[in-house]
Amino acid sequence: MRRPFLLVIVLALAVPAAAQYVNYEAMYGPTIEVSVDNLLQMPEHYVDHAVRTRGTLEMIPNSGGQIAYGLQGTFGSYLWIVARTEVAYEWEQGSRHWVGKEVEVTGSISQTTNQAGQTVVAIGIWGYLGPPDDKVKKGPISPDATLEEIVSHPEQFDGKSVNVKGQFRGENLFGDLPSASRARSADWVIKEDLFAVWVTGKKPKGPGWSLDPSLKRDSGHWLQVSGRVRVANRVVTIEAVDVVLTKAPSAPGVAEAKPQPTPPPPPRPKRPPVVAFSLPLDGERDVARDTVFKVQFSRDMDEASLKDRVLLRYAGRPQPGDNALDQVHVTYDGGLRTLHIDPGDLLRPGRIVEVLLLPGIVDLDGMALETRAGVKPGAAADVLRFQVVSAGLAGPVR
Repeated sequence: MRRPFLLVIVLALAVPAAAQYVNYEAMYGPTIEVSVDNLLQMPEHYVDHAVRTRGTLEMIPNSGGQIAYGLQGTFGSYLWIVARTEVAYEWEQGSRHWVGKEVEVTGSISQTTNQAGQTVVAIGIWGYLGPPDDKVKKGPISPDATLEEIVSHPEQFDGKSVNVKGQFRGENLFGDLPSASRARSADWVIKEDLFAVWVTGKKPKGPGWSLDPSLKRDSGHWLQVSGRVRVANRVVTIEAVDVVLTKAPSAPGVAEAKPQPTPPPPPRPKRPPVVAFSLPLDGERDVARDTVFKVQFSRDMDEASLKDRVLLRYAGRPQPGDNALDQVHVTYDGGLRTLHIDPGDLLRPGRIVEVLLLPGIVDLDGMALETRAGVKPGAAADVLRFQVVSAGLAGPVR
């Protein structure tokens, strides 16, 4: 049986990594998880859609003498892998060592017919996750880091291997993270103090123990997670290669036979409140015209201080056709520490809108809202920006 010729796809997008993520979501829609067999048997359902799949990497020689790579389906066909420009070099360096091992790839699906009349299905990848390093599994990854350090300064840890400790919180059973930021159905959460991240790639279990992410009774255990940090749209995920049970960082040591009384520890210094998350995500493009914006704070806020200090407006100078946005309705959910901003009108297509949080907003301890790292809010305490979907992409509003 002749093997199909190598499918060549030119994918040249010379844009920064953060912009690439946003562009691909806009071009191909939200990423969905699909098996290799489904992609090979029903490719027409996934053409020009963003998908994530995993399988054993195989080397596929072709008639031109070149080497291609793909994921083999159950019935012998291959899902050809074509690396886009921005990941091509790293993929080429890694893939030659991963043959016969499981890899995960993310990209868009294309379908064509080769010279032999055979259907060729390919995935043009912009992201991938290679097999875990067996050497890493045998011990903790260095350096150690805290969840506070990673969440507060994600740009410093993106792509780096870390070793962190956190409390198991199941499949986001307590709403520590926005549900929309979950990339895979098997992802779960660890948290320390106010700081939480997603964990992917490993189940919360090991020799002699197993935790169920769907049960609250299994939460509360402390875990040590070793893996690689990935940041997308300010959402932090740890691609785990090792998960073990551990003790809480503040767990006391073994008591002596005659313990001496010790003075109470000094109170922990209070941290000023910051914007923890937003839905849609800050900087997101193509938000719906009837979007209700949600902003979650890291601490319980003084609801009275929010009055007349939350502003929704179009960015830049007024343009012909802008509506007044004079029906904006702002509410605060103290249980979820979440601010709801309802524009009260359809937003103008293609415009950038800003949520301004003005000086004077404080938490229940009277501490003023602090600007997030890397944000330049001008005269405001903090500002979030979103772009409304363009008129040609908006479609009918339900």
